[in-house]
Amino acid sequence: MIICRYFLYFIIYSFLGWIYETCYCTIHEKSWENRGFLYGPCIPLYGVGATLAQILFLDLPIHCTSCKPSYVTIFIGCAVGSFFLEYGTSYVLEKRFHARWWDYSDFPLNINGRVCLVFTLCFGFAGILVTQLIVPPIVELIALIPSVVIELLALIFMFIFGMDMALTISALTTFAKDFERINEQINSQMAERVAALQTNLEESKIARIEKAAVKKEVALMKKELNAEKLAEIKEQLSTEAVKQWVLNATETQRGQFRHIAKFTHPVASTKALLEKGSEFLRHKKKE
Repeated sequence: MIICRYFLYFIIYSFLGWIYETCYCTIHEKSWENRGFLYGPCIPLYGVGATLAQILFLDLPIHCTSCKPSYVTIFIGCAVGSFFLEYGTSYVLEKRFHARWWDYSDFPLNINGRVCLVFTLCFGFAGILVTQLIVPPIVELIALIPSVVIELLALIFMFIFGMDMALTISALTTFAKDFERINEQINSQMAERVAALQTNLEESKIARIEKAAVKKEVALMKKELNAEKLAEIKEQLSTEAVKQWVLNATETQRGQFRHIAKFTHPVASTKALLEKGSEFLRHKKKE
């Protein structure tokens, strides 16, 4: 019963976090931004943080001690908690999906772009507001709901949340695989183009020069020509492949892709493709 109750708290706080982030980013970008890691209107990071704050600073003090935590205690606890929660979440997501959904690299006093002092302090102040103004009325509202209904709602939301999580993980895994496949196709097509280019060079006037005095110069010209052509071919193939993927993707997939702030794929060429796709999507959205 208590697990179901706290799961409902988690869902409500996750939804409120989604509302906050979506409104903030929509105003900042001056266009609709459906924020979040999941497909649905839910940001688990906010849900976990707010639920933990409720347990530590409201529920436990009521049942275990008669001393109410001060605002300073709540501020420090929420700031420190958000630091570890945000850093840990960013680290796990990046290791799993080679991407970051937020990046504080441009902010002062940041640590690896995962956390920064400004937002850590903001979350500390937000913790006070949440525990004092948002949590109490929600607790009172949930208390009015019969236990059977709470359990039923919790089961329904658990199912929806689990499905959303599974679909999101599947989609993000597919993103990486799609672009890895695109990268392999580009390499294969480039090999064919380079082979054709070399054949043309061998048949060209340059390749038929026989004088020993100019052999080094000819070799250098071949190398420069190949390098220039290689870069041109790769740019053309990658642009075409990325545009095709974006056009074939669903709006939900494109939205999920846009939410990623930074790609950190270990393969440089695949990372470049992912960044090109993200840039193309942002440009397409502004049109």
